[in-house]
Amino acid sequence: MGNSNEEQNIRIEKVLEKCKDKTVNKVTLAVFFSLLKQTLPLPCDVIGKEDLVRYTLCAIENSGDDMYGLLGSLQLAADEKKECIIPLCDLKAVNNRSLEFMLINDYATWFVNNQF
Repeated sequence: MGNSNEEQNIRIEKVLEKCKDKTVNKVTLAVFFSLLKQTLPLPCDVIGKEDLVRYTLCAIENSGDDMYGLLGSLQLAADEKKECIIPLCDLKAVNNRSLEFMLINDYATWFVNNQF
C-alpha cells in the first residue's frame, strides 16, 4: 500500500475532489463516512493510539460533529462483553500493511490536519 505522504495526500484529495471546502465539516465528514462504509472491511482489529488497548472495530458512525468526526463502535478484544465508542481518528489498524490501516490512517490524517 502506498503510504508516503505524497501518495496519502493524493488519496485524500481524490476522496474530497467534489468538495469545495476540504476542512472538517458536515459535508466532508459525510463523504469520508460514505467511503469508509463502502470500503472498510469490518470487523477489524484496531489499537487505541493513546491507550494501546486492542479492540475489534465493529461499526463506524458519523457523529455529525466537527469536533468528534467519525466514531468507532468497538468491543474490547480481551473481553468482548465490554463495548465502547471512540473517535475513529484515535484508532489505528493492528496490521500496518492492510487496507484497514491505510483507510483509517488517511481519514485520521485528514481529520487532524483540517480542523479549525
